[in-house]
Amino acid sequence: MCLRGHEKKAKSVLNEYLRLPKAVHVLCMGMFITRAGAFFMIFLTIYLSEELGFGVPFATFAMGVAGLGSMIGAICGGQLADQVGRRPVMLCAVFGSAVMLLILSWITQKLPFLMAIFAFSFINDMYRPAGSAMIGDLVSTDRRQHAFGLMYISINLGFAIAPTLGGILADFSFRWLFWGDAFTTAAFGLLIIAFIRETKPVSTKHGNDKTDGAKTSTSALRAIKHISRDVTFLLFCLATLLNALMMTQAFSTLPITMLEHGYSKAEFGRMIAVNGVLIVLAQLPLTHLLGRFDRVTVIALGATLIAIGFGSNALGNSVAMVLLSIVIWTCGEMFQAPFMQAVVLDLAPKDLRARYQGVFSMCFALSVVVGAPLGGQILDRYGSSILWKIVFFVGLISASLYALLAAAICSRSRVPSEDS
Repeated sequence: MCLRGHEKKAKSVLNEYLRLPKAVHVLCMGMFITRAGAFFMIFLTIYLSEELGFGVPFATFAMGVAGLGSMIGAICGGQLADQVGRRPVMLCAVFGSAVMLLILSWITQKLPFLMAIFAFSFINDMYRPAGSAMIGDLVSTDRRQHAFGLMYISINLGFAIAPTLGGILADFSFRWLFWGDAFTTAAFGLLIIAFIRETKPVSTKHGNDKTDGAKTSTSALRAIKHISRDVTFLLFCLATLLNALMMTQAFSTLPITMLEHGYSKAEFGRMIAVNGVLIVLAQLPLTHLLGRFDRVTVIALGATLIAIGFGSNALGNSVAMVLLSIVIWTCGEMFQAPFMQAVVLDLAPKDLRARYQGVFSMCFALSVVVGAPLGGQILDRYGSSILWKIVFFVGLISASLYALLAAAICSRSRVPSEDS
């Protein structure tokens, strides 16, 4: 009887994801394919510093340039997705990125490479707000966390494959990394052409002037004015930026501190793999379980767990302590991932969904531009213990901001909408 009960509950959880629109499943499959072939950014610093001989400072600077391109691309992608539609922006992003990857594979000079990587990141990140807005168009408010939870697992499954497969390709030639990445990116574009239709809402409620309707509501100036006055959304973005600054350390300063404590790259790789394994195994049932609670409260709890996880690195560096740290902040990451974009969709007017997602996506790009070098400076000047204590307090500030916003966001989420 107990076994049947567990089977029935498992089927109930699985059905929540199987009942999502087919287009969501296609998007998740496409993201899995692209992330499984996302070799370029994983091996970028090695390629620039060792293969081309440009050195570590240039390689890290190139990462910053890529982050800047991502920031601007997310904003422009959001604007265009609300103006011309989700589908054309997504197609432009994936096919444009594939072309830029092929171009990058032949560039061997510094300045042209910086220009090309900026262009690649700009075009590539135009996809994010368009894809998120499309999920908002397709999925009702109460089920969006399941859609984003499934997307998050698809991305992490792909990332679990990419480093190993990329390493094999790099043994033959680094150019194969660019070509393989371009191929999988273009394959996603073919899926969009074959199975995805435009979902941008035709009618709008936003705007006071009934005579110009959609034209005024989709203008860039009007969007900027509306977003700049949405204090709740902007504070949510600030909390998210602080949260993302913490998460950036997982792949910037954390590997460095582990090497300083005597761990090999292979040992760190095995320990950090716990992050991906936990997400793949636990994200779907955890999202189903947490879906009954207030989203922002869950996000605040996630920020607290991330702060505790990274902060615990200041207490010791044994294998057990490092693994415990990774487990704790991974749990916090899983608490947040399915709900953040769903909250942004709750806050956004229907005709500004993509632009809200563009501003939100910029928080993560900015965290890479700022968080990695800032964390490196603190680590270099004050040591790892001070770094992790600062990260802990930044996390508590983020969690507190989320908690303070919970009531305001909840009241706005309860306003009836056409998609609920």
